[in-house]
This record gives sequence, C-alpha cells and structure tokens, in this order.
Amino acid sequence: MINKEDIENICKTALKDSQFIVEVKVSRNNDIIVSIDDFDGLSIEECKRISRFVESHFDRDVEDYSLELGSPGLANPFKVRQQYVKNLGKEVECVTIDGEKASGTLLSVEDEYIVVGRTFTKKIENRRQTVNEETKINFSDIKSTRSVISFK
Repeated sequence: MINKEDIENICKTALKDSQFIVEVKVSRNNDIIVSIDDFDGLSIEECKRISRFVESHFDRDVEDYSLELGSPGLANPFKVRQQYVKNLGKEVECVTIDGEKASGTLLSVEDEYIVVGRTFTKKIENRRQTVNEETKINFSDIKSTRSVISFK
C-alpha cells in the first residue's frame, strides 16, 4: 500500500512557493486523491505537471494505484490555514462548533484565530447609522469555513 506521508513529501517537492497541499487521501485500494491550491490560482497545466511528477516516483508494475489531483474547489470548506490566508479580504461564512454563524469579510488570520467583519445599517435613536462589527473566532472553535460566492 502506498503511504500517505510519501505522497505528501513527493508533492511538496513538486510544489512552487505559492502552492500548498490542502489534503491527501489514500484508500486501501491505493486510490489517491490530492488537493492542492495556489495563492496565484491553480491552472490545469500545473495540475498535470504535479501529477506527472508524483506518478514518476511510483512504479505501476510494483503497486497498482489511481491518482486524482486537483484544486479543492470554491464550495468546499477550508482545511488548512493557507486557505484562510489566500482568502483574506474576501467574503466567507464560518460556522462554529456551537452552531453560531459569522458571515462577512475575512479581515485577519492570526496564529490562533481569525477575524470576520461585516458592515450593516442599524436604526439607532431614530436614525440609520452604519455599523462595523468584527467577530474573533478561535480556530479550535471552527466547525467549517467556506468562501461565499457572489455574482455581482
């Protein structure tokens, strides 16, 4: 059976500085799924290049396997810190372990937490005023975070 750590190490060797591994899965049947992202956007050509590099390190005559390599996709929840950093300044929806939701702009990514901000109007003393609200969420409290896709 092909080892998950071996796949991760081979992938890391192939990645450019702006690229990072999101997830590696290896089934008992050697079905390998690798999810990679890039701060500059991941092209099909880059996926092909990395896939060929990984394949060059394994001999199909010795061990049969299938390899699927791609980007994590916009609708999937974030899995690694780099995805948060990549999405700084963009709209996200975060759900905590307690079921609380925070939607807005990802303002900050720190070692232990993120900050999500939103701006809304609120009636205060019979006048509408613009309110800026920031929510600090510890990584340990996050159940899932996703990009919010808006069509403007």
